[in-house]
Amino acid sequence: MNKTKTALKHFDMLAARQAYAQGMNITELLRQQKQLSYNSPEIIEAAYDLQAGTYIDYVENNLTQAHAYAGELASLLSQHLKPLDSLLDIGTGELTTLSLIARQLPFPPEQLYAFDISWSRVHKGMAFAQQHMGKTFERLTPFIADISEIPLLDKSVNVTVSSHALEPNGETLSELLEELFRVTIDKLMLFEPCYEINSEQGRQRMDRLGYIKNIAGVAEQLGATVVEQIPIKTSPNPLNPTVCFVITPPDVATRPAPSGRRPTEVFSVPGSNLPLENLEGFYCSQDTGLCFPVLKSLPILKSSAAILASALTCSRPVPR
Repeated sequence: MNKTKTALKHFDMLAARQAYAQGMNITELLRQQKQLSYNSPEIIEAAYDLQAGTYIDYVENNLTQAHAYAGELASLLSQHLKPLDSLLDIGTGELTTLSLIARQLPFPPEQLYAFDISWSRVHKGMAFAQQHMGKTFERLTPFIADISEIPLLDKSVNVTVSSHALEPNGETLSELLEELFRVTIDKLMLFEPCYEINSEQGRQRMDRLGYIKNIAGVAEQLGATVVEQIPIKTSPNPLNPTVCFVITPPDVATRPAPSGRRPTEVFSVPGSNLPLENLEGFYCSQDTGLCFPVLKSLPILKSSAAILASALTCSRPVPR
């Protein structure tokens, strides 16, 4: 058996690195490797891992535009964010947009959570966040996760925000929105590309890249209320126009959580309402025996990273 290939697992990452260095579109290449017509979470993670650091470079070379975009988002977000609210940024990437938004909010969120599927992107972004986020950085809890199975308890954050995070998930939009509804109490503020107002050239590009369509329609089909759809004036790419979708999530029955949970405990087994505890530098679930590692202070809370280690975690009697 080729041990190198086994270790690389999902893709020929050596070929992907070479292709990226040549300026090729990585998601298209990886879809070809896996013979898929859509961007799977593994494809998105691999593509973003290769690009880690490029978003920071772009922002630092285009600070005026980046501040204008973040300022417009902050102005809209502040209309729905109240004092003592918690805020979740999904697909935070290198924390660039979130950091610039945080500086322009009239008051900081009580708790700020941010995750991305790529460890490398968040790791690269921490220095940028510390430099640009101001005092809000002290309230930041970053982690690594997949939008399709968010490792947060049911109805654990007040407002959820995104900036082109749902964008590449054209085939799984309904599933992802349901997961966002599960964890969000008050409002979703989704700053995402809008196929419906795009030009013909822009639509063809979105079709080719497997981007999302019809956010408002899908949200309403799932029982949510679309409060507003606001085109963003400072959207940087005319072929990928941003719209702010303000959505009130539907009433979702919250699943019972084990008793004794403290209000500050929000991490869960990915996609579930089973709480995680921080024990000796890793996160564990007393209910399942699953453990999740922490790398360079970043919890990796993805199912693919789980380790079954009941001997470490289970202090309860095992049923017979």
